[in-house]
Amino acid sequence: MVQLEEVEDQDLAREQPGPYQEEEDEDYTDTDSSLSDDDLPSSLDPSETALDRIYALKDIIPPSTRRSIATTSANVFSALKSSALFSGKSLYVLSTGGLMVLVPYMMAMIEEQQIVEMEREQKAREMGSEIMSPGAQAGGLPGAPGARASL
Repeated sequence: MVQLEEVEDQDLAREQPGPYQEEEDEDYTDTDSSLSDDDLPSSLDPSETALDRIYALKDIIPPSTRRSIATTSANVFSALKSSALFSGKSLYVLSTGGLMVLVPYMMAMIEEQQIVEMEREQKAREMGSEIMSPGAQAGGLPGAPGARASL
C-alpha cells in the first residue's frame, strides 16, 4: 500500500514581495510620483532586459492581431527581398551588357583616333618638307651640284 506524505514548499511559506503600503496611506494613491533608482523595490530583477519585457507583452496582444502583424511583416519582408533580388539581377544584366557593347566600341573609337592622328602627322610632315625645300622642285638648293648660279 502507498503512503502519502505532505511536503511543504519553502517558497510558499515565506512572505511574497508585493507593493509597499504604509499603514497611514492605505487609501492614498500618488499619480505624480517620480521614482529614482533608490526607490525601486528590491523585487525587480535588474538583469531583466527591455527585450524580455517586450517578449512578456505578447500575452496582451490577441492571437489574431499577432497573426496579422506576423503575416504583414512577412509579406513586407518578402516584397523587399524580391525587389532587392530583382534590382541586383537587373543591375548585373545592364552592367554586363553595357560592358559587352561599350568596350569594343570604345576600343574602335580609340583606334580610329590613333589612325586620324597618324594621318595628321603624315600630312604635317609632307607640309613641312614642302615648306623646307620649295626650291628643290624648281631647281634645287643654292650651292648644290647642278644648281644654276645667278649673276
